[in-house]
Amino acid sequence: MEAIEEYKIVINRNVGIGAFKISDIFPMLYQNPVMLQIFNDRDEVDAVFDNTVVKVIERRTYMFVGNDDGSISIGIAHLETSEATVLYLDIIHELVHVKQHRKGLDLYDQANPYVDRPTEIEAYVLTVKEARRIGLTDIQIFEYLTVEWITPEEHRRLARRLNVSITNAQG
Repeated sequence: MEAIEEYKIVINRNVGIGAFKISDIFPMLYQNPVMLQIFNDRDEVDAVFDNTVVKVIERRTYMFVGNDDGSISIGIAHLETSEATVLYLDIIHELVHVKQHRKGLDLYDQANPYVDRPTEIEAYVLTVKEARRIGLTDIQIFEYLTVEWITPEEHRRLARRLNVSITNAQG
C-alpha cells in the first residue's frame, strides 16, 4: 500500500483484477474533506462508498465511470504503475462523474467535444482545485490534463478554461 499521508491519500495497488469497493483501493478517501465538496453530505458519501463498484480491469485504460451503471473502472496497469498523485486526482475526477451519473446526466454526451462537455468541466474544476490544495504547480496540473484523446489545441483550451497557466508549460 502506498501513502501520501499528509493529504490522506492511501492507495492499495495490490488488489488484482476484479470488483471492489472504493475503500478497498482508496482506504482513507472517505475521510478526505474533498468528499464534502463533491457530495452534498455524509449520507450521500456513505451511499456512494457503499454502492459504487470499482472494477479493476485488464484493459489499457485510465479510469472511467460507466454511463450504464455508475461503476468506476480502472485499468490494472494504471493502478499498479501510475504516480499516487495521478491516481488520487483521477479518483476525485471520477467521483464527480459518479455524482453526475446519480443525477441522471449523460457522461458521454457527444453534443460537445470532450474538453467542452459540462460534465468534464465540472469534474476538472474540482480536480484542479484539489491539485492546487495538495501543492501541484500549474505546470504539473497542465501535464496532468494531458490525455491522448484530445489535440494539443484542445489541451491548451482546457487548461485556459480551468485557469491553469500555460505560460511556462510545453504545448
